[in-house]
Formats: sequence, structure tokens, C-alpha cells
Amino acid sequence: MSDFTLYGFDGSTYVRTVRMLFIEKGVPYERVAIDILKGEHLTPEHLRRHPFGKVPALETGGRILYETDAIAEFLEGHFPAPAFFPRNLDDRVDMRQWAAVINNYIYPSMIGKLVWQRIINPFLGRPVDDAVAEQALPEIRHQFELLEKVLSMRPHLVAGPASYVDLLLAPIMAYMAMTEEGQQLLSEFPGVNTWWEKMSRLDSFQRTAPQL
Repeated sequence: MSDFTLYGFDGSTYVRTVRMLFIEKGVPYERVAIDILKGEHLTPEHLRRHPFGKVPALETGGRILYETDAIAEFLEGHFPAPAFFPRNLDDRVDMRQWAAVINNYIYPSMIGKLVWQRIINPFLGRPVDDAVAEQALPEIRHQFELLEKVLSMRPHLVAGPASYVDLLLAPIMAYMAMTEEGQQLLSEFPGVNTWWEKMSRLDSFQRTAPQL
């Protein structure tokens, strides 16, 4: 029996990031599915794990952690090898800055607007609002430009080997690559595309593909 129980939904990019971290660090864990399509994330039981009704949530040693950044730092602290949080202060600051950019800007635009209209609504049989997707494209292009500025010069978002933020962004990019707009942007930004191809080949990435 594992010391860690991860509550989540396979389709969540954030759950996938945590699962990738567990695999990369070689730490066993148990998974408990939370089907957000059936509203299981809003049950009293799950709200005791995550007061905002989100995923993932991690139970360990009688304690429950929520929010992906916090879970990742917990895992890094207890299992520091291989490292996904840079030891160098400047590099760690870069990583935290990218985490904020991904959480506050990239995810809401790419997933919350474009992917939601192009993939999620059709999957759920809901109407598609093309205007929402089209209005998101300028900000998404701006985000690709920021990513390209870095990834045209080095292989990862932060100097050195892959860090936590590469694992944070990769599941988002997986959904982007399923859209025509995302494929077009990847073709226009070679640094981002090279990074994406490399991340998509990771064993931890392939083993965590959503099984919806």
C-alpha cells in the first residue's frame, strides 16, 4: 500500500503534471478517480479534500494537500532526486515566474478558452462558441512568442534539465496540439515545437495519457 493517494481526473492537465512527477521520481502512489463530469468534485467528501472543488488533491500521512504547485514542492522536498526544482536561486525564481505565467495566463487562455471550445464542448455535446476561441488567439500567440523567446535559446523553460514548469506546461500543450490553431502555432514557433516533441516522448508523459 502506498503512502500517497492522489485524487483526480484523468483529463486534468494539473493531475497529469503530478502523476508525471511521481513517475519521474520513482515514487509509488495510489489513484482515486474523481469524475468531474459527474460532479464528484463537488461532493462534500471531496470538498473536504479541496475546499474549492478542484483536482488534484493528495492525501499522505493523515494530511491532505491541494493545489499543484504546493503538491509539487512537497514531493520535491521529500524526494529531491531527480531534481525538478532548481537549486540555483536565479533559476528557481525563473521557474516560479513561469509557474505563475502558466497558471494565471497560459492555462486560462489555451485551456479555458481555445481548448474548451474546440475540444471539450464538442466532447460534451455542448454548443461551440467560435467567437471565444477566436478572441483568445491574440493572447495565445503572445504567449507562444514569450515561450519561443526562451525555447529558441535553450531546451527547457529554465536553464538546465527539465524542471517542474516543463511538466506543468506539457499537458496543456498536448491539448493545444489537438486543435488546428495549436498545430498552426507550433509550426510557426520552432523552438516551442522542438520542446513539445521532446516532452511528448517522455515515458512519464506517455504513461499518463488521459483515459476518458
